[in-house]
Amino acid sequence: MTTYKKNYMEVCLTTGDGVQHLRLHGYLKRSDIPIKNETVMNVENQFGMIIAVCDSEALAALKEREDLFESISVMDGEDVRWGLYKTMKSENIVNQIKDFMFSFDFSDPKKSIETMLHRANETSIELFRKNESFIDDYIRTDFLTYEEKTKDLELMIEYFEDLERYEDCALLVEIKERVKRNHYKKLWLNG
Repeated sequence: MTTYKKNYMEVCLTTGDGVQHLRLHGYLKRSDIPIKNETVMNVENQFGMIIAVCDSEALAALKEREDLFESISVMDGEDVRWGLYKTMKSENIVNQIKDFMFSFDFSDPKKSIETMLHRANETSIELFRKNESFIDDYIRTDFLTYEEKTKDLELMIEYFEDLERYEDCALLVEIKERVKRNHYKKLWLNG
């Protein structure tokens, strides 16, 4: 069984569409619940999956927000983790989530945070590159404020600048401009 300091556990959440996935991601971020892994499958009735690490209080609060996910499973043992892993039918999905089989490690918090940041940024840029509807959902959603979206994008731009991945930076700058235009359009229409 996986054990964490202060009763932390891994939780697997599935989402039904891009909007729900984005709302769940935003909720976890604002609630300071670490995301261990995030995968977008976009198959049948399942859009994506997020593996998060939380304590019992955060889990109870999350369960009250049923609108944020389609299903939730506490992965409190290797048998549960293996069972979830085996239920994935697509070879592509299995390849994308192979590292979710391993337990979250709190022994080195700085490394864990860097790893989560890397995974979150890589997943976000991959979603933005491959899925125009995800970009549109991100721009239009009211679940994140204009300021939160701007801050997110600025942090991602800074991350990819450090890696000298300027094409990714250009895409993020374009999205940031679209977020800005959408924000001012809403202000103008409501003003």
